[in-house]
Amino acid sequence: MEQQNNNEELDLVWLFRAFYERCKKAKEWFKCKVRHALRFAWKKKIALTIAFIIGVGGGICQSVMEDYYTKYTLESLAFLKTTSADVCDDLLESLNLFCKKKNYNKVAEMMGLVDETGKASQEGIAAVSKLKKVSTYFWIDDRHSGAPTEIDKKGRYLKDTSVVRIYDRLQIEIVTSDLSVVDTIKYGLVHYLSTNDEVKRNYDSRQEMLKKMIVQYNAEAGVLDSLRRQEYFSEAYRKKTMQIDGPMIVSESNRQLFHDDILKLKNKSFDCEIELQKKVASVYFNRDFAIISTSPKILTLSLIYGGITFVIAFIILGFFDKRKSIKEYLESEDED
Repeated sequence: MEQQNNNEELDLVWLFRAFYERCKKAKEWFKCKVRHALRFAWKKKIALTIAFIIGVGGGICQSVMEDYYTKYTLESLAFLKTTSADVCDDLLESLNLFCKKKNYNKVAEMMGLVDETGKASQEGIAAVSKLKKVSTYFWIDDRHSGAPTEIDKKGRYLKDTSVVRIYDRLQIEIVTSDLSVVDTIKYGLVHYLSTNDEVKRNYDSRQEMLKKMIVQYNAEAGVLDSLRRQEYFSEAYRKKTMQIDGPMIVSESNRQLFHDDILKLKNKSFDCEIELQKKVASVYFNRDFAIISTSPKILTLSLIYGGITFVIAFIILGFFDKRKSIKEYLESEDED
């Protein structure tokens, strides 16, 4: 039994030693092949350099033909007064689909970039053709505090989870190849969202509600003012009489002050009047779009094409350089 255990231990040691030797040989083989490849590349450096330059030129040409220059990613926060973030998310997803399909006429019409006839203007088409992508992200209140804590850019939080989405704002991200059209795109996004039928209905309802709230606040303030006048100037309210099985007791009434309540109602009415007069847009951005990243696509595409042509040229040159050896190997295989 003891001898059997010793044999098993020896076999295990031999196995590890053999594995180590194999790894060592593989490492030496790999280093040898890398040295040969580098020597061969140096030997054919002129041809490989020409191939790389041709690939870079091809990438630049394709970038020019596809108008695929540097891309700018910008974002801004949109506040929603009379609509929900869900509604705007669906609307902008539809707009993004037309951008992907490169249906620039439709996109320009949806964004209100039209001429006198109601058709997409040439300036509008030129502007939206620079718009590559529109993305939206919800604000999340994961602490249930009523204040936004993070932007859900990875789509981790669903509607039916315990995490609260904030529906009065939406983070909007656009990708464009030209910064000069950002203001036009911003105007178009506001127009597109604000002129939606559902958003317009909600906006009109909000305006009517503000008018009713102003009337109601003023009426409540008037009632409190009447009570205040009675409290201060009516003798019946100033004194209370109470009889308890005998003599009559006359006491001063505790005067209730209505000033704070009246002022609060007046302030609410005043705020509603300001919002009604300003006609606050149903959708508006609190600031201009800010650049968050820049992607030099023309450089990336050129390097990719250059690398591909370099590898292809390396393989072809290696095949021609070793063609005699390859032929001899194939012929020897046929003879066997």
